[in-house]
Parts: sequence; C-alpha cells; structure tokens
Amino acid sequence: MEESEMLEIALATVFVAMAIITVGGRTVLTTGMSHDARMDSPVAAVGDGSDLPCPWCRAQTSDGDVHCPSCGHRFG
Repeated sequence: MEESEMLEIALATVFVAMAIITVGGRTVLTTGMSHDARMDSPVAAVGDGSDLPCPWCRAQTSDGDVHCPSCGHRFG
C-alpha cells in the first residue's frame, strides 16, 4: 500500500468518526437523553433564609461567613 493510500484511509477514518460523534451529540441534545446533575438539587426561593452552600464541600453556610464552617475554605 502506498503512503498516499494510507493517508487517504486515515483521513476517511477521522471524517467518519467525527460524523458519528456529531450525529450522536445532536441526538442526545434533541432527545434529552443526557443528564444534568444540577437539576437534582432543590431550588431555594429568594428571601426564605437559605444561603448558598460552600462551593467546595457543599456544607450549609451563613450570609456573614468569611470561610466555610465545615472545610475552612475562605470565601471571596
């Protein structure tokens, strides 16, 4: 097999792989088969006294905290 034939086969293989990935990605987006973990967490209403959790350990925090009471990471 010549070098040009091998290059042609390699390029065709890459093209087919990219086409399969693109079609598969579009199928997941249109059918909703993907899972978004962020949608599983409860939503807090504004003004109900709930504060945002720690972004590192997800522990409960208060509005005046400068660091996480659980893991100690500093905020801001």
